[in-house]
Amino acid sequence: MAVGIDVGSGISIFAAWDEDGWVGEILASACTRKRLGEQAEAAFLNKATGLGLSVLKPWGDSERYDLVVGSGKRLSRVQVKSTRYVGEKRYSITARGCTAAYTAEEIDFLAVYIVPLDLWYIIPVKAFAPRKCLRFYPGGGGRYEKYREAWWRLGAESAER
Repeated sequence: MAVGIDVGSGISIFAAWDEDGWVGEILASACTRKRLGEQAEAAFLNKATGLGLSVLKPWGDSERYDLVVGSGKRLSRVQVKSTRYVGEKRYSITARGCTAAYTAEEIDFLAVYIVPLDLWYIIPVKAFAPRKCLRFYPGGGGRYEKYREAWWRLGAESAER
């Protein structure tokens, strides 16, 4: 028996077959928003720990922040967002939970991952609140360009890997 896995365009297809043909159903696993969020959090964990930061994951997902980052001097609550799609020469994300915009009482930083460019923006909440829609123009200026790869804001010594 052989098992085939095809991953492409954000959909994974699993199938099993033997010499007589298909053995089981073909299952498709689409990348849900939750799964994409988990992938962004994993990418953040990889980048932040590679820069010498400590990353803590709260139990459950009831908090408005995804992770807590420690630099040895302070702890910061971080909400991670990601985008894969470019529209009108920009990337955009929604800086809110289910309904309300994030506030300084809930998070300290928003970490925005531009997936196709493997690029991060580390933005203090006070720099965007109460906005709910943030737009990014990598390399083309824009309000948030000064926060591009600004890992030092979380206490990292350097963003170089």
